[in-house]
Amino acid sequence: MKVLMIDVGGTNVKLMASRHEGFRKFPSGRKLTAAKMVKGVLAATEDWEYEAISLGFPGLVREGRIARNPLNLAGGWMDFDFEKAFQHPVRIINDASMQALARYENGRMLFVGLGTSVGASLIADDIVVPLEVGIMRLSKSEGFMDRLSKEAMNTLGKARWQKSVNRALAVLRDVFWPDHIALGGGNAKHLNPVPEGCERGENQDAFRGALRLWPGADMLAEAQTTTWKITRQQARKK
Repeated sequence: MKVLMIDVGGTNVKLMASRHEGFRKFPSGRKLTAAKMVKGVLAATEDWEYEAISLGFPGLVREGRIARNPLNLAGGWMDFDFEKAFQHPVRIINDASMQALARYENGRMLFVGLGTSVGASLIADDIVVPLEVGIMRLSKSEGFMDRLSKEAMNTLGKARWQKSVNRALAVLRDVFWPDHIALGGGNAKHLNPVPEGCERGENQDAFRGALRLWPGADMLAEAQTTTWKITRQQARKK
């Protein structure tokens, strides 16, 4: 299946598609509505062919639908009919979960995305669980989103930002006890060194997760009420 990936971030909307090399992007931001996003995607991909769309959304997704407007974008996302707007089938997943799905192989893996804000997802024994870690406290007065965001890195400097990242990862490791920790997002590249026990990926890794939302991939992730359940190709054949 030819899949178009839309990864909606707080700074850019990133696009990749089957049988097309590289990726394209256009600016996001606090004025981006769902309608403006669709218009931007159609303009940027007018020469691409695709049959289905995987939409990575920076916020709450429930039963495959957006459950709350995002914090770093404009409104108009809840109840928006993406399939009607794109004239293609669309599957929506939390953006951190899409990137986690791309990196997952087995066991218990925690993904932490460091971008405009901070996102996370846990995959435990083939169940994808989106996490809202931004409001978790890193100090009495500041949460993860205050200390791990792009704004915090620019304001406090990379050294203090990385110290906060290391501290947050230690908290998350104690809470979730993952076998693996994968790091992603646009600011993960600034980590030097990469925290011990973690692996850093690239934003383009998310495309593998986008493919895994549709039949034919090595793993198929299907929406439950608040999670996604992975079925492996070999198991489906039995």
